[in-house]
Amino acid sequence: MSDEWLIRDVRGVLERVDRVGLGFKAANPRLLIVLFYDLHCPGCAILEDEAGDYLMELVNDGKASLYFVDYPVHRGIERLHAAFRCIYRRNPNTFIESLRRHYEAYLSGKLGNEEVLVGATGDCLNEELPRVMEAKALAKELGAPGTPTLIIGNLVKNIGQGIFGYPGLTKLMKTIEEFYL
Repeated sequence: MSDEWLIRDVRGVLERVDRVGLGFKAANPRLLIVLFYDLHCPGCAILEDEAGDYLMELVNDGKASLYFVDYPVHRGIERLHAAFRCIYRRNPNTFIESLRRHYEAYLSGKLGNEEVLVGATGDCLNEELPRVMEAKALAKELGAPGTPTLIIGNLVKNIGQGIFGYPGLTKLMKTIEEFYL
């Protein structure tokens, strides 16, 4: 499979990711952006570091809805993904802040996940763990070959593009702008 592929039914993708993804929704977005992520993925960390503010700006400006979909490809981090889902349940904005801090620590080699897990109760972790696995299954069904995988689509035209790997900020912005028109 190539690093980029056509998505023919973006609204269908939205229906599916809305059930398991961690969504940041605009009122009437023209764009859908889906990020399949792994908390131990270097490309995901760089994407968040370089493009995270830009993506959230698209949501805040009402241009796009953004979904984070768990795709733990590294073994043994499903509970960590569940803990991040618990953070999202408490406060979606805190999820973004925690994700940024996590990836900053990851990139600097100072990763310590204990502070994330402290805030997640056993009940929440047990409820969210099956959702992590559902999200992972959805990522596979939608053809995400690994992380990061992005789906960028125009909801009005119902067409989009899948991208495996972080293409860099300039190319990402160009792709988003092309689909926004």
